[in-house]
Amino acid sequence: MFDFLKQYYPVFVEGTAQTIIISIIGIMIGILLGLIFVMMRLSKIKFLSYIARVYIAIVRGTPAMIQVMLIYYTLSKVLEVPQIQFLGSGLDRVIPGSIALGINSGAYTAEIFRSGIISISNGQTEAGLSLGLSDRTTMFSIVLPQAVRNILPALGNEFISLVKESSVLFYIGVQEVTAQALGVGGTLYDFVPPLIVAALIYFVLTFILSQLMQLLEKKMGRKYLRSN
Repeated sequence: MFDFLKQYYPVFVEGTAQTIIISIIGIMIGILLGLIFVMMRLSKIKFLSYIARVYIAIVRGTPAMIQVMLIYYTLSKVLEVPQIQFLGSGLDRVIPGSIALGINSGAYTAEIFRSGIISISNGQTEAGLSLGLSDRTTMFSIVLPQAVRNILPALGNEFISLVKESSVLFYIGVQEVTAQALGVGGTLYDFVPPLIVAALIYFVLTFILSQLMQLLEKKMGRKYLRSN
């Protein structure tokens, strides 16, 4: 059933590498946007808070596939990305696809950060301000570190979802795991075995990521206990 792997395993290796890279880029963009928009969302400036609310509402209320296609076709008209091949895909497709994943993840990450921040008692903020710290220093030195420790499981789930959602990039021609599996299936005239292989690859990637997040949770938990 899986004899085809002898010939096509390099294709799946290439697709897996592509998936890992675009997922890492998407996660980094998502964290950055999440931090920016949660600060805007909690800002006392109503205009900034309104922009953050609109961004989060639009991203959470529309399908990821539509977002990917809109960003890809929009950036294709605005930016002139060189059509350099990278692991079987052109950078003109990989870059917009990675940005789209990051923008999508940023909205969910912002809400995760917000839930963590509001879970910290106001006494922590008041203590920082009473020590003469600025609002920004209090947020980033006292409140946010505690919030991150509380939201690590939710962040881990979001990162795992992003890895799986990277499969929608095959719609714009990014040769990640799903696209490679479908290509092999078309060559073999049998899609089931290649898709099973793709599913196993996603499972392994998400399992490893979940284990890494659990290790990080334990490490931060021990650090918190030592500090207390």
